[in-house]
Amino acid sequence: MHKIIPAIAIAAIHGAVSVTAQACAAGTAQQIGGNWYCSEVKAITYSNFPGTGSYNKVTNMDANTGQCTSEKQAYRGSLAPMSEELSMHFRGPTFLKQLAVYYPQSDAKVKRSDHVHAHAHRHGQQHAHHPKRDHAPGRRAVDDMVVATIDGQVVSWANEYAGPGASPNTAAAQPLPEPQTTLATSFGSPSQVPSTTSTPTSPDPINPLPHADSSGGGSGQWARQAYFNAEAGSSNGFTFLNHFGGTLGKPGTADGGPAFGASLSYASPDGRSAAASPQTLGNKMIDDDVEIIVLSDKTCEGDSCGYTRPGGVAYHGFGGDSKLFMMEFSMPRSGKTGFNGDMPAIWLLNAQIPLTSQYGTNPKCSCWTSGCGEFDLFEVLDTGNFRCKSTLHMAPAGGSSDYFRRPDTSTIKAAVLFHGANQAAHIKILDNGQNFDESLAADVVEAMAQEGGHGGQSSVFRLADV
Repeated sequence: MHKIIPAIAIAAIHGAVSVTAQACAAGTAQQIGGNWYCSEVKAITYSNFPGTGSYNKVTNMDANTGQCTSEKQAYRGSLAPMSEELSMHFRGPTFLKQLAVYYPQSDAKVKRSDHVHAHAHRHGQQHAHHPKRDHAPGRRAVDDMVVATIDGQVVSWANEYAGPGASPNTAAAQPLPEPQTTLATSFGSPSQVPSTTSTPTSPDPINPLPHADSSGGGSGQWARQAYFNAEAGSSNGFTFLNHFGGTLGKPGTADGGPAFGASLSYASPDGRSAAASPQTLGNKMIDDDVEIIVLSDKTCEGDSCGYTRPGGVAYHGFGGDSKLFMMEFSMPRSGKTGFNGDMPAIWLLNAQIPLTSQYGTNPKCSCWTSGCGEFDLFEVLDTGNFRCKSTLHMAPAGGSSDYFRRPDTSTIKAAVLFHGANQAAHIKILDNGQNFDESLAADVVEAMAQEGGHGGQSSVFRLADV
């Protein structure tokens, strides 16, 4: 996530030359708080990943000057760049009850390295976030162009929404913008990768197979690699972090100032402060505007995570073309207003973003601006709204205008499945009876990839071909 994304289907922000936008069913489109919505669904599939592209990978951060250097990084794979290591992010008001990560059995040979938590291990490289999201990646700025298909009509307009107001959820539906005759093109195609750029084989600590073509299906089992249970107070395979690097006596750094933002730090059980060592997230709601980052419990050794910010805490994310995130959570209404008040969110980032600079003021210190990848899963875009949107930020970028109902009164269970063989990513609401067992049968996981949910309410968003 970054800035506020007030769009139905976002056009190619990072380099697509064409846009495949999702059309709302006739009569369903409505604009609330600057954002467009279609219909409530139980499952959303993102397909037609381009498979190749490039982004600017940070290679150095100079804390004395606040400047960074980068190099062009090519990627290739059925779900690239989302096949690279990812971090999980949770912003309150959110009550996270269970969390698990699964891999196909054949890909789950090595769960974690011996370097696990190393007693508040202070690694020489780390990345920063910043607790405020007004200038962070993921949300659209005023005057940015928005391109969408509404009731079958391609339209574009300049965004005029700068952030949540006192009570934007009560706003009446606004008239649709007038159609434009031209479609805004992008900044540069990811197919224009310089011939001198090498195609990487991205390290994958949790899924140790270097290739990105594992099927994710078949007759085998899916093995659980990490699991958190709030009620039991237990966690295995996860590290809970926040953005308080530089706190006196705690691991992390604030060197580089606002240009880099505060680095990652170990999160206290309530997420509101830094801790001296890894802690398990508490059995309570994450408060408004409090963000928890979840990485694996495998520390970054040497350059195993690529470049990471000097002086901070650094852990591997979760990589691979075939991986499954399962979570049980609720998003209670807090009634709070103001910045990020009553605006819960769950999203994934390319782990290089929190391991360098997620919320710094120097955009050259993060690969986000060049499209290394973010996947908003359940995001409330204005105060008190009951709708959760999803959006992919990469090249090309796009977001479904259909939405999930915010689970404000009880928990729901959800799956986020990256299915390499199908070249698709699926977000699906699960039956309440679904267990987070140590292993899942392949047919159970395959059912999560089927287009449809409870009552057949499903949505498919096809990313533009490049």
